[in-house]
Amino acid sequence: MKKNLIFVAVVLLIFAALVLASRLKAVEDKAAEVTLAGTVVDLHCYVSHGIHDAKHTACSNACIARGVPAGFLTEDGTLYVLFDEKPFSVKDKVAGLADVPAVLKGTPVERGGIRGIQIKSIEKKSPDR
Repeated sequence: MKKNLIFVAVVLLIFAALVLASRLKAVEDKAAEVTLAGTVVDLHCYVSHGIHDAKHTACSNACIARGVPAGFLTEDGTLYVLFDEKPFSVKDKVAGLADVPAVLKGTPVERGGIRGIQIKSIEKKSPDR
C-alpha cells in the first residue's frame, strides 16, 4: 500500500512540474507590449524604391487601402511589418496614417529574420509627445 501511495505522489509531482514548466514557457514566449513612435509606410514603395516622403503620402495611403502590406518605420529606422492581432488586414487600422507621425502600441513578433508587430492601437502622434 505504501509503495502505491509513493508512486502516486511521485506521478503527481512530475505532472505538477510539467504543468508549471509549460506555463512558464508560455509566459516567456509572449513578448511584452511595446510603444513605438514612427510612421506607417507602404512596404512596396519603401522596400523596393526607398520612397518615404510627404510627396508620396497620398499614393502610400491608396496602396495600403488596396491591400499593399503596411509597415511601421520607427524613429530609429527599424522597420516592422504590421499585423493585426487576428489574421485580418491592418488597412482599416492604419487608414490615412501613411507618412504621418504616429504612436503604435503592440506586441513585437519575429520569425525567419522578418520583424513584425501585432497592432494593439495606433494613433496620430500629438504635438506634445
